[in-house]
Amino acid sequence: MGAGSMSGGQEEFGYFTPAGNGELVYTSLKNRIPQQDNDFADVWDICIFGKDVFFRSKKKIFRLNSDKITVYKSTDWGALGSTNNGVFAYEFERGLVSFRDGEWKPVLKQGSLPSQPDVRAMIDIGKDSLLVASFTHGLFILHDSVLEKFTTPAIEQAAAANISGAILLEPDRLALITNLGGCIILSKKGDFIQRFTKNEGLQNNNIQAIHLDKDNNCWLALDNGIDMLAYKNAITHIFPDNDDRNAGYTSLIYKGRLYMGVSTGLYSVALDTSKDLSFTKGVFTKVDNTKGQVWSLSEINGRLLVGHTKGAFAVDGSRAVPFDEHTGFWTFLPLQPPAQGPAPTIIAGTYNGINVYHYDGRDFINIKVHAQFESAKFVAIQDGGPSPVVWIAHSYKGLYKVTFNPQGLPMASVYHDSRHILSHNHNHLFRIHNQIILTTDKGIFEYNRDSSDFIRSARLTAIFGEIPPTYIKEDPYGNLWFVADKKVGVVDMSTGKPRMVYISQLDNLLMAGGYEDINIIDSNNVLVAAEKGFFHINYAQYVKHNPLMRVLIRDVVSISRKDGVQLDAHTFKYQGNSLHFEFSAPLYAQQQNIDYRYFLKGFDKEWSAWGKKPEKDYTNLPEGDYVFEVKCRNTVTNESSAATYTFRVLPPWYRTWWAFIAYALGAAGLLYWFYKRQQRKYKRLQAHKLQEQQRKYDEEQQQLQFRHQLALSRNEKEIIQLKNEMLQGEIDQKNKELAANAMSFVQKGELLSRIKEDLMRMKNNAELEKDSKDLKKIIRIIDNEQDNPHDWEQFAVHFDSVHTNYLRDLKERFPDLTVSELKLCAFLRLNLSTKEISQLMNISIRGVETSRYRLRKKLELSADANLVDFLMTASS
Repeated sequence: MGAGSMSGGQEEFGYFTPAGNGELVYTSLKNRIPQQDNDFADVWDICIFGKDVFFRSKKKIFRLNSDKITVYKSTDWGALGSTNNGVFAYEFERGLVSFRDGEWKPVLKQGSLPSQPDVRAMIDIGKDSLLVASFTHGLFILHDSVLEKFTTPAIEQAAAANISGAILLEPDRLALITNLGGCIILSKKGDFIQRFTKNEGLQNNNIQAIHLDKDNNCWLALDNGIDMLAYKNAITHIFPDNDDRNAGYTSLIYKGRLYMGVSTGLYSVALDTSKDLSFTKGVFTKVDNTKGQVWSLSEINGRLLVGHTKGAFAVDGSRAVPFDEHTGFWTFLPLQPPAQGPAPTIIAGTYNGINVYHYDGRDFINIKVHAQFESAKFVAIQDGGPSPVVWIAHSYKGLYKVTFNPQGLPMASVYHDSRHILSHNHNHLFRIHNQIILTTDKGIFEYNRDSSDFIRSARLTAIFGEIPPTYIKEDPYGNLWFVADKKVGVVDMSTGKPRMVYISQLDNLLMAGGYEDINIIDSNNVLVAAEKGFFHINYAQYVKHNPLMRVLIRDVVSISRKDGVQLDAHTFKYQGNSLHFEFSAPLYAQQQNIDYRYFLKGFDKEWSAWGKKPEKDYTNLPEGDYVFEVKCRNTVTNESSAATYTFRVLPPWYRTWWAFIAYALGAAGLLYWFYKRQQRKYKRLQAHKLQEQQRKYDEEQQQLQFRHQLALSRNEKEIIQLKNEMLQGEIDQKNKELAANAMSFVQKGELLSRIKEDLMRMKNNAELEKDSKDLKKIIRIIDNEQDNPHDWEQFAVHFDSVHTNYLRDLKERFPDLTVSELKLCAFLRLNLSTKEISQLMNISIRGVETSRYRLRKKLELSADANLVDFLMTASS
């Protein structure tokens, strides 16, 4: 059996051991019990002594040794306990017995327990003494087999409340738990020290069991729940009004009594000689006539003054006597420090301003001298000078100054904030080291006599930095107690240099808004007003007891999927790569004041900021190796070492080694397939290349043949073109010749016409009348020559030979054309002018125009068609 935590229940017992992931796994031992003894009731006690483990039920005690279980039967086993000297039990028939040499033997030689003692606990109370606790008969001490009654008034009181258990807290401290009276702390001599009941914060007063852990915390098993009592904690909670637990505002020790003012009135308790007043045994009682909010307590001239929402009171015995009820009062201060004897004049900060009172040797007399301007909650008196100066800060309205004229009357003036050092809602005023200190959102300032103004305090700014406190108070040792952002701290000067110590257990538990109050009585007793009651701080114990901080990683689970993602305690499948971490610090007395920070090596770049949350989630972590580290702290100076958890997130299946082997095999197969494919493709390509080369060769041959044919064709075309050009030249030449012939006809006609004209003139001449026959004959020859059709026929034949039967084809296309019209077409084809045509045709120019018009109609030309262009293109 490995190391674990023993457990017992109804008809069952065994042990818990942590699994690899930190979770507790239960292992039952019932199967090792002999079959005939397997029937038993509840297991009430478990004791470990040496290598033996004992489990007690009502009628059987089971001893586990080397995985073997031995059963010891009885009619009634009443209690079981282990001490330094052995294991003891109470048996109804034989009384107290101890386990020796493998059996239970009686231990009493002298003395006896009363009948039906109902023993509930047996614990060591010394090297050779045993304390026996009875449910109703109190305590007994066993020494050298002799049993004696141990009784004191405190023990009798505990017995009346039914003792259900006991434990030794310290060598000189004993804790008794009861069914009716909670937990009672006694000295080793049996004297009462302290009581913890429902009034002190327990859920109820019925405690069934108690356990002391390594940090001296008492764990209490109630009849319905579990409570933890931080017994040796340097910080305790005090509720002067018991069950109401109202807000605390002020506290003061006066004439051997502790006075505490809360929101419901003033309470007091008589103090004893305890060094730590939290161990005071007395009970708080309410001071009469103080119902309502108590703002301050001040001792002036030997009198206890109460600043109350209903007025100013002086405590006289168990009653508060008012001496001014015109308004509410915040505080009281002596106007001048008394050199000798009582202060003759005091001032009071009220809801309306400043009141001045004279002391007549017994009472405080209201002399009706007031400076009314605003609520005067924060008041500080500036010493020195011909007369005192009173400074008053209002949280959001600013700063006021009260001086006194020669007649002693107060005069109030508003501070001119020329440098804008005041804030809108956080102006506070204090007197530290005989200096007037002003704190605002803008920083910490002190009054400078040379400049008669507030300047930034270099010393305090260097201590507090950029976060100015809302409350500062100097203790008798030169330390500065402060409150900043609802956190309590001390500027400890015990080493000569300022050392910041935070009381982190009180974070966010204090009053705010100017209602903070810290009463430093001495190093063992500091009272802090809180939202509920007061906190007592034993500062000397607090700074001395600096517990070793330790953090534990409690649980690591995958939040991606609930199954199939975690292979072992430190290995997660890729599907479970979103993890939830839970951690805690086993410093149970300070659970509310512990901060954590964490760092995931392999993922985070730096440590997280400090925070209260004891858990962290990481989602979608890449595959790889990681180390989760977490630290805790209870103050800024007390930090734990890192707890670590090493784990691995496996890659997804497609990024595992066998997947890569498959990828390699697939890639190799793909390469082989590609190679074979390329090989086949190459063969096909070679065949295709051969075909392509043959095709290209054939195409080249065809191109060569085509080029050859093209060259031949081009040559033929060139020859034809040359022939055409020659023919065209010949045509042009013949056209020129036709034109020349036509021109010769024209010239001939013109010549014949001129000759005819001359002959006609000669004919008309009388002198030539005798030769008129010869002239007529010549004229007739000329007329015949002009009308000779032979010339036209010769011209037409020659024209058709040149123009490829142009006139014949035109006649065939247009059979209605006359000879004269064909002549006109030929002459127009030769591009002769109208004048030349008229001479050739022996008609007038108008006649030519008329002939052209008739010709257009026969050729069926439109009005916009050009006759010459038509005749130029008309051919067979």
